[in-house]
Amino acid sequence: MAPGPHCAASERSLRHEDTMTAPALPFPTVPGAVPLLGHLPHMARSPLAFFRRLPSHGPVVRLRVARREVLAVTSPRLAHRIHVDDQHLFDKGGPLSESMKDTLGDNLVTCPAGEHARQRPLMNPAFHSSRMPAYSDVIREAAVEVATSWKAGQTVRLDREAHRLAALAVTRSLVSAPAAADAASVLAAGLDDISQGIYVRSLFPGQLFAKLPLPVNRRYEQQMARIRQAMKRVTAQYRAAGDDYGDVLSKVVPACEEAANPQQAVHDQVLGMVFGGVETTAAALVWTLRLIDQYQVAGDLHQELRDVLGGSLPSHEHIDQLDYMRRVVTEALRLHPPAWLGTRISTAPVPWTEGTIPPETAVLFSPYALNRDPDLFENPDRFDPDRWNRESVTPEQRRYFFPFGAGTRKCIGHDFAMNEVILALAVILTSWDLRHHSTPTARHTPRFIMGPPPTPVTVQPR
Repeated sequence: MAPGPHCAASERSLRHEDTMTAPALPFPTVPGAVPLLGHLPHMARSPLAFFRRLPSHGPVVRLRVARREVLAVTSPRLAHRIHVDDQHLFDKGGPLSESMKDTLGDNLVTCPAGEHARQRPLMNPAFHSSRMPAYSDVIREAAVEVATSWKAGQTVRLDREAHRLAALAVTRSLVSAPAAADAASVLAAGLDDISQGIYVRSLFPGQLFAKLPLPVNRRYEQQMARIRQAMKRVTAQYRAAGDDYGDVLSKVVPACEEAANPQQAVHDQVLGMVFGGVETTAAALVWTLRLIDQYQVAGDLHQELRDVLGGSLPSHEHIDQLDYMRRVVTEALRLHPPAWLGTRISTAPVPWTEGTIPPETAVLFSPYALNRDPDLFENPDRFDPDRWNRESVTPEQRRYFFPFGAGTRKCIGHDFAMNEVILALAVILTSWDLRHHSTPTARHTPRFIMGPPPTPVTVQPR
């Protein structure tokens, strides 16, 4: 939706690139910064390893990203305070948030707190529990379409197939009117190039990099232009018809009618939901399948699927009955959270015992590193779905593990996302045995989302 005065002011405060003349922040500085670039080379080369090393320097530490001084929070307890207890002292901001807002516009993912409080109630009906069974049907049909396209003995790339499945599920749930099918296809096709563009621009903020004639910028601009045109056509259709097709857009369009520019408001919300849904669930699905193979838990999952489904296709009613599968997915999200990096900006002094954070300070936190805190999770690098048994999980683990965020900014589509991964796994595992190829040690691909490495498998019917 169209940014208001509060949003404009927030944008001005977020654009301070040169903070080197500001008073030093009262926290230890991480060693290894280089002239001009600061810690950026380390973050670009090995970001996950870099953030896992930060706790050794303190619960809150100072970093330099180019000429900008920022803080990194390395304690799960303090990260929870940012999201819940002290959320009124923080707002959307920081390098990654700025890059996302430049691309995705003003929506639930990117907007500041004041605007979020207005937008969230308008968007909630699209994700009401009463609409979830219909969405689950769409998800199951997308999973069946992808799974039935495979042939016995075929080698497929799970990372590509999971992205195809998630793109079909999310875009068809979002836009289901028959005449809008081409828009759903355009949305699905452009995601990878746009996601890469967002992440690279977050590493090199400002307008100069975005204007360079690089392949990553050309692909980004081409896909964004195609999506704008497709959404312009489909939004006009929905606004004119006024029908409820049982999809997300049927609720989004009327929610945006009071915006200064309803067309732009719908476009921004759609981009936010697509990028919040496709890349994340595709990554979660592949990482879960990799862990199932690596730790050889497929047998237990097959037994649960036989007991619950009895040979039928999964439906929305089966999701809550697949308890072990939910624990497997939860543990996969702990080890490989798609949203691996988050940023906020302080809006007032934050008086923590570790030190006071001044206003307008960018704060980073990495769920990937936080979820592997040894004080919170014993043997944190080990895949152990049983740690989420009702008898095993601790109150601290429940409180400080929040794969979809927490507080007022918890992901609006968290139920949709979990349902999607569980249903997709159920369809794939009841139909196929996946024989993973021997590959080098798994490489993460941190961008806007932490993507999995290439994952070739040979499929055989069950």
